Amino acid sequence: MSRWFSEAIVDTGRLPLFFMLVAFLLAFLFIRFSVRMIRAEVSWWPGNVTPGGMHIHHVMFGLVMMLLSGFGLVILASEETPVPNCILASVFGVGSALVLDEFALVLHLRDVYWAEEGRSSIDAVFVAIAILTLFLLGLHPIGLSGDFDDFRKDPNTLNLIVVLVGLAIELLLVVITLLKGKVWTGLLGIFIVPLLIVGSIRLSRPNAPWARWRYTNKPRKFAKAVAREQRLREPVIRAKIVLQEAVSGRFGVPADLPQLLAEPEIAALPARETAPNALLTALRWRLTRQRLRPTPSWRLPMVLVVTSIIAAFVFVTIDADAATGAGDIVGGGTDHGSTATLLSVIAGGMVTLTGLVFTALTLAMQTGAAQISVKIVPILQHDPLLRWSIGMFLSTFVFSLIIALDLALDSETSEPVVSTVIAFALAFVSVFLLIALVAKVASVLNPGRLLRWTATQGRDAILRSYPGEASERATDLPAVEPIAAALGEPTTIRLRRPAADGRVLLAVNVARIQRLAIRWGVNAAVEPSIGEFVALESPLFTIYGPTERVREHQLLDCLLFGEMNSPMISPVAALQTIVDIALKALSPAVTDPGRAVQAIDHIEDLLLLLAERVRRESAHSQLSRIRGYQQSWADYVAVATDEVRHYSTHSTQVQRRLRSMFTTLIAACPPDQHKPLLDRIAALDARIEREWPDALDAMLARVPDPQGLGSESGRSTRTHPLVVGPATPAPDPH
Repeated sequence: MSRWFSEAIVDTGRLPLFFMLVAFLLAFLFIRFSVRMIRAEVSWWPGNVTPGGMHIHHVMFGLVMMLLSGFGLVILASEETPVPNCILASVFGVGSALVLDEFALVLHLRDVYWAEEGRSSIDAVFVAIAILTLFLLGLHPIGLSGDFDDFRKDPNTLNLIVVLVGLAIELLLVVITLLKGKVWTGLLGIFIVPLLIVGSIRLSRPNAPWARWRYTNKPRKFAKAVAREQRLREPVIRAKIVLQEAVSGRFGVPADLPQLLAEPEIAALPARETAPNALLTALRWRLTRQRLRPTPSWRLPMVLVVTSIIAAFVFVTIDADAATGAGDIVGGGTDHGSTATLLSVIAGGMVTLTGLVFTALTLAMQTGAAQISVKIVPILQHDPLLRWSIGMFLSTFVFSLIIALDLALDSETSEPVVSTVIAFALAFVSVFLLIALVAKVASVLNPGRLLRWTATQGRDAILRSYPGEASERATDLPAVEPIAAALGEPTTIRLRRPAADGRVLLAVNVARIQRLAIRWGVNAAVEPSIGEFVALESPLFTIYGPTERVREHQLLDCLLFGEMNSPMISPVAALQTIVDIALKALSPAVTDPGRAVQAIDHIEDLLLLLAERVRRESAHSQLSRIRGYQQSWADYVAVATDEVRHYSTHSTQVQRRLRSMFTTLIAACPPDQHKPLLDRIAALDARIEREWPDALDAMLARVPDPQGLGSESGRSTRTHPLVVGPATPAPDPH
C-alpha cells in the first residue's frame, strides 16, 4: 500500500490533492456531526456561534478559509513548496466542505438547512467528492486529458480542426446528457467520455427539459421514459436518500416549525407519529411492482430462440473440431442422409406443434370466455408454462434447422454428433412441455379447478392486504376528516398523462404516502379504488393542508397502473372473478346453477377470512394521514353477493345457498358487521314474495342450505338423523 501511495500519489505530484480530499471529508463529517448534536440539543456540545445574538453560519468560516488558502496557493504557484502546498490544500478542503454544506442556503437565500431543499447541499458535497476522487485517480476532464497532444506534435491546421471538432462533439454530448436530466452521467462523462455517448442516446428523464421539448407529441416515448424512471431510478433515489439521512440526519423539517406548532389547527395533529420504515417500504413496493407488472408474452420465446441460434453455431463448431481431431472415433460412422432426415423431421414437427398449440389455445380461450368467464383469456395469455412451451418449440425448430442446414452445405466434413443428440433432447423436452400445457389448459377450463385457483389467489391477496395480527394501542389516532376540516380547502391532484402500462389501478404504496404526508405536514385521500379504471383528468389524490412542500411526482410514484385487474392483485379482484364465473353459469346460454353454488362456496370462504381482518384494520390502522385506499366490510359484501343475487331469479338453489352464506356470516361476525348481511336477507325475502306465489316454493326458498338444494329442510333439521353405534330401543311408555 505504501509503495502504491508513493508511486501513484506522491511521485505524480497529487499529494496536495490527496490532503485536500481527506480534509474535505473530515470537515464535512465533523460539521454534520456538530449540527446534529446542536439539533438534538445536547447540553455538553458548544452549540451555534452567536456573538451578540446574531447566528453566524459556518459558510462564513468556509469562505474566509477558501479565500486565505486560495490566495496563498496563488502566491506559491511558481515556488517548490510541497509542505505549504499540502497545508494550504487542506485548509482549502476544510473551507470548501463548510461552504458546500450550506450550499442550499446560498442557493435559496434563506435558511433551508433541515428543509427538503437542504438535500441539495448533500448533493453538492457528493459531486465535489466524486470530482476530487477522479482527479486523484489521474483522470482529467475534456480538454485537459491529452486532447491537444497530436496538435503539439504536429501543429498544423488540420490537426487543430480535428481536435476542436472532437471537443465540440464531446461538449455537445455533455449538454444533451444534462438536458436529459442525467446530471451524474454528464458530470462523470466529462472525465469518462463513453458515459456521455450512453447518456445522450438513452431516453430522457420525464421531468427534464429534453422531455418537455421533445416528448410533448410522443406519448409512447414519454410513457416509456416514465416506466424506466420508476423501474430503474426509483431504487437508486431511495438508496441515495437512505445514505443522505444516515450521514446528515433527516430532512423535511420546515424552517418556521415553531410558528406552525403554535397554531391551534396544527396542534390538533397527532403528537407522535411514526412513519413506516423507508427501506422496508421500498423493498415491499419493489416486490409488489415486480409481481404485478405483466410479463410480455414474446420476451421469453425470443430469448430462447436467440439462445438456440447461438447454441447451434457453438455446437456446430464443437462437432467440426471433434471430427477433425478424432475423425475415426467421433465421426466417420454417421449416415449424413439419415441424420439430415431426422433433423428435418424434428424441425417440421416443432413447427406443426407450434401451430397446433396456437390453434388449440385460441379455441380454449374462445370456449372458456363463452362458457366460464372472460378472465380465462388473460390467465392463459400470461401463464409462464405457455411462454416456456412456445419458446421451447420454436427454439427446437431453429436449432434443428441450423444443424440440418450446416449438414446440407458441408456434408463432407460435418459430423453433427453432439448437435443431433441435443436436438433429440430438446424434442423430448418439448413433448413433456406439450403434455404439461395440455394439462394446464384442461385445468383452466375446468370450472371447479379455476374456482379453487381463484380462491387461492384471493386468500393470498387478503393476507397481503391485511397482514398479521394488529396490536392494541393505548390511544387511537384521529381520522383525516376532522384534521382536514381544520387545515382549510383541499387540493386535488389529477391524472395528467396516461400511465405506460395501462390505466387500471393495481396497487397503492400506502406506507410511502404516509411517510410523505408526515414529512409534508398534510393529510391525503386516495380517490380511485384498486381495480378501477382511471380516466385522464380524474382525481387521484385530495390533499388537506399546506401544499408548498407537496411534490406531485412523488405521490404519483406511489401508484401502480396496469392493463387489467386479476385475482392476485386484490381481494376485490378475486371476488369479482368468482362472481363473473357465477354469472356466466346463471346466464341463459349456460344455465348451470350448480356451478354458481360452487362459486358461492368460495365467496363465503373469502368473506369469512375478510370479516375479522377488515374489522381489525379499521380499528387499529396506523396509517393516520391517508384514507380511501381500502374497501369497507359493506363494500366487500356488495361486490361478492349483489350481482349473484340479482341473477338468481327463479333459482331456488342459488337463493338458498346465498341465504345460508348470510346466516353463516352473521353467526361468525360481531353485531357491528350484521347490517349489510341483514339487508340482503331482507332483499331475498322481498324477492320470494314477488317470484314464488306457490307456498311450497316460497317455503323452500326461505330455507338456508349450504348445498343449495341438498334437502328439503336444509341444514336446520334432518328428517332422518344419522345414528352411529348400536341402536337404543325406545322406552316403553307403559
